[in-house]
Amino acid sequence: MFDFDTALGAKAAFGTQNLMIAAGIALVNTLFTFYLARKFMQIMQQSGYVDSEYAKWVRKRDNVYVTRLWMTAMLSVLAYLIFSIAFSFGDVKWVAPSGFVFYVIFNIVYIVSDNSRRSKMPLVFTGRVIRIYITYLLTYFVLTFIVTVALTASGALMEGNDILLRVRFCPLCLTPLLVPPLTRLSNALNAPAERIHNMKYVEKCRKTLAERTDLIKIGITGSYGKTSVKEILRSILSEKYNVLVTPYSYNTPLGVCRTVKRLDSTYDVFIAEMGARREGEINELCQLVDPKYGIINGITGQHLETFLSINRIKKTKFELADWLKNNGGTLIVTCDNENTCSMLDELENENVVVAGLDTDKAPDVYAEDVKLTERGAEFTLCFGDGRSVSCRTSLYGTHNVSNIVLAAALAEKLFLTPEQIAAGIARIKPVPHRLEVSVNDGGVTIIDDSYNANVEGTKAAVEVLDTFSGRKIIITPGMVELGRTEDRENYEFGRRLAKNIDLAILVGSHGAYTIRDGLLFEGFDMENVYMAKDLNDATAYYKKHSRPGDVVLFENDLPDKFS
Repeated sequence: MFDFDTALGAKAAFGTQNLMIAAGIALVNTLFTFYLARKFMQIMQQSGYVDSEYAKWVRKRDNVYVTRLWMTAMLSVLAYLIFSIAFSFGDVKWVAPSGFVFYVIFNIVYIVSDNSRRSKMPLVFTGRVIRIYITYLLTYFVLTFIVTVALTASGALMEGNDILLRVRFCPLCLTPLLVPPLTRLSNALNAPAERIHNMKYVEKCRKTLAERTDLIKIGITGSYGKTSVKEILRSILSEKYNVLVTPYSYNTPLGVCRTVKRLDSTYDVFIAEMGARREGEINELCQLVDPKYGIINGITGQHLETFLSINRIKKTKFELADWLKNNGGTLIVTCDNENTCSMLDELENENVVVAGLDTDKAPDVYAEDVKLTERGAEFTLCFGDGRSVSCRTSLYGTHNVSNIVLAAALAEKLFLTPEQIAAGIARIKPVPHRLEVSVNDGGVTIIDDSYNANVEGTKAAVEVLDTFSGRKIIITPGMVELGRTEDRENYEFGRRLAKNIDLAILVGSHGAYTIRDGLLFEGFDMENVYMAKDLNDATAYYKKHSRPGDVVLFENDLPDKFS
């Protein structure tokens, strides 16, 4: 039992018994914080372990997780003080530690409440997360231990003051407030070792790829459509080659490295999706992969928050073009995006193929007679040498026909015949959560475009929605990471929606209110707008109000750091 007598001195605080009890308190508190920190570790992971992005999330005014930590700490302190004062007649030996019962209760309530909330992108316990967690838990344990011992020793200074003696351990109730800064500190402490570890991992991957001189290496970039074009190209090239692609949206150096671990001598083609949030990152991926072929899709203001200007985004995406020019590679460029087209004149590479639907740009490969239906699309694929082939796909939207033309242009460069290309197009399957269409048991058509949203993507999604008959419903939180243009783009999104939908279910507070303003400007009936607090609320509302024959578009599902 802790010696809580008023005569407790600093020397007694460092006795073996008191040190062991302090260590026990620190251990229990550390176990609590393992669960308290899960959300913050999750956001650190979603932020790509970039300190500034994590800090921005923590500082958000409406950050409910930080608010709940403060509430947990403040309620624990208040309950501890009230209990200690209310039982001032009791023996200090049992009153002082008994106040921690409320701290334990409030922490358990926080943990249970947090576990009941659905995460869109749950924390993945990768090696890096585990290493950060270990640093975090050790740091938290040491700090809690030091604070406990210090508060024990402070009893010598409070001799004769019964109230202070009873409440001197109250500051331990504030330790949950250490969770956000300690998560950040742990990431920073681990960063140098992580960089060294990643450099070795990346270098091993680079050597593996460099040794495969027979391997056809392809890079794909753009502000949108990277994953779709990658999967389309995989389907088409599989008519002739054995193809390995980076899965899902793995578009960073470490994502490439994880994929290359599966590379063996049976593969003929490696396709790397290349993403970027800052200048130089596409070039970094090119140094790793050394592509001899590349595709640049449309460029928009996506990630304008980190790039700061559209010109920086264009320059970064065209780092792939620079690499191919310097290494004698072949580049396929879309003609269906003004920002991408504006860079064509700057290209000094003879091996450039322009592809897309805008025939005014005189593309080398294009599609004509495009027909959109509730089953997908039909079109004629035309090549510069006069050859053409009829194609049919289960993918929806004009934008996907444009994506297919880009992939077909590269496939033709890799010696596939028009017939092989058409066969590959017919086998393309929708990428999950990217205009994926299904019909539920209630007879409601679901268009799942929830992966993310950008300006061009929202236009395409609304176009697809318009090809269906029935009452049209949209569920969306709007667009994010558009920098200073975010409010304007969401407002314009709302204006476009007003002409195409019957019911709008707007989620959260990020872009929902500016979308609502756009709807209002166009005279949309506000009785048909529902402001949902989160996706669960939105889904419950649509299920209650939908009926057979309705068409529901889920447009964007924000990552947890935007929730």
